[in-house]
Order: sequence, then structure tokens, then C-alpha cells
Amino acid sequence: MSYLREMAEQGYDPSSIGPFHRTMIPYVLALAGVKRDELVADVGAAQGHCIISAARAGYSNLAVVDVEAQNFELFSTSYQIRCYLRDVEGDPLPFADNEVGAIVCFHLIEHLGKPDNFVREAFRSLKPNGVLALVTPDWRKQYKTFWRDPTHVHPYDKESISRFLRIQRFKEVRTHSWGSAYGLGRLEAYRWAPRLGMIGRDMLALAFKR
Repeated sequence: MSYLREMAEQGYDPSSIGPFHRTMIPYVLALAGVKRDELVADVGAAQGHCIISAARAGYSNLAVVDVEAQNFELFSTSYQIRCYLRDVEGDPLPFADNEVGAIVCFHLIEHLGKPDNFVREAFRSLKPNGVLALVTPDWRKQYKTFWRDPTHVHPYDKESISRFLRIQRFKEVRTHSWGSAYGLGRLEAYRWAPRLGMIGRDMLALAFKR
């Protein structure tokens, strides 16, 4: 069984996109200064929660890169998203140098045993001042639960992800907590104050190509 199929059987599929992603994805792109006509690429798009949220928010130049093509037909026909089948641990990204405004990569890097190729390719593909937005579990907050996902291979905390990205030539890296906490998720308080979507147990790293 594929990873995406197992996710779908647990109720996590393109039809389950909730207000958190619909609110926070455009918020992060705006926070990073990404214009709505710039190319936004979702690497490891999985069920499409990030890229579909961007499309619904008015971002019109969109692409996904994934090792599985299960949702490609939906992405391309319903949202006019370009789809590329790649294994980013070894394959180049399908973009020209300095082409992409933002690369979003949510809950992928912890699954990569060899992330160097992907991050080097992200740096190459991004425009000057473009951003790589990574979300991954914060090991310091999730060390008791991280290995419950059998496909996890590498944990990070804010310091280690920042150092890794700087090694890969990203000179400006900003880290934040990610997700809701303290019952605010149930109240959907982030819909009115998006910063309340940046207090949870995951972490967000914004790495800028300067």
C-alpha cells in the first residue's frame, strides 16, 4: 500500500482540507513576500492541502513535485496545477535556475534519508529573494511521538534545521513554531489572528535565497 493511500484511508485526503491550511498557507506566502503570480511549487504535495489552499487563495502559477502520482489528475484538472513525478533524494527539480518564487515542503524532509540533493535543488531553482518554506515536527516537542510514523527517518529541532539550511547556502533562515495549541485550534482562533497558528508542536523554517 502506498503512503498516500494509507493517509486517505485514515481520512486525510484532498476533501479534508480544513480552515487551518486555508488560512495559514496564504498567510505564510504573504509573510514571505510571495506575489500571487509567482511560481509556487509544492514538493511532496501528498494530498494537496498546501497547494490547493494556495490555489483557492488566488495563487495562479502552481506546480507540484511528488514521488507518487495518485492525486495528479485532480491537481491538474481541477486546479490547473502542473505535476511532476520525481524522487527528490536523487532527481533534479523540474525548474530552471532562478525560476521559482516559493517552494513549500510540508512534512517531507523528516522522511528523507538524504535531503542534501533536494535542498541544493531548491536553492538553485529559487529566484533571488525566493523562499523555501519547510514544516517538520519539532523534535524537542515531539520526541515521544516522532517515531510513531514508521516512514520518519530524521528528526530536527530549530537549531539543527537552521544549521542544515545555512550549510546549503541559505544565509537567512527564520524559524517559528507551527500549528495551534492550548485549545485555540478547536476555536479556530488563527482565522482572526494567524500568529496563533504558529505556536504548536511542529516548526516552520523560512529560508530565503539572498
